[in-house]
Amino acid sequence: MYFEKSIGVFMGAFVVWGFLMAMLFNLMLIGFKAKKDFKLVLVSIIMFISYFISDHFFGFFSTSDMYLTWFIYDLVTLLIILPALTIGKSKVSPGVVYVIIGLSLNSLLFLFMHLDITVQGNREEWWLWSVYSIGVNVIDFFMIVVLIVDKDIFGFITLKNYVKHRVTTHSSSFLSKFSQNFQIQQS
Repeated sequence: MYFEKSIGVFMGAFVVWGFLMAMLFNLMLIGFKAKKDFKLVLVSIIMFISYFISDHFFGFFSTSDMYLTWFIYDLVTLLIILPALTIGKSKVSPGVVYVIIGLSLNSLLFLFMHLDITVQGNREEWWLWSVYSIGVNVIDFFMIVVLIVDKDIFGFITLKNYVKHRVTTHSSSFLSKFSQNFQIQQS
């Protein structure tokens, strides 16, 4: 039990340190005028502050409602990030998109754990607990990485653009074929 708590504390500290490094890195790039994306800097600052506060107060929330508290922290963080995206005219960078996806997935995992342990009263380990344990840490790590590299590392944005292009191309060709067939039948 002590070993598991120690790993949790060290992982929490590592994640907060990672978000601190991502924030400082982005601030440095802005300071050197190597990057002009203020949205990415703003999101990295918000992420560091959010994770610092939630990790710093971990001891106060070490109850069965801990997952609900972390769920609320992620929702509040998302609610702070989303309006910040409307600032300026620049496009949203891949790093910001991945942070929004990561926060959404983490909040779902926190909610599922809250529902399982607190609401359902489950005390027996099952696959959700393993998915949660691995998933939250991996997602946090990838959010740190994308804040630093700011690239579409998994190809989600490329895939979204491809699907959007195919849908608009096929839907317009489908509509034109449909309208041609409809006009032929009316004649």
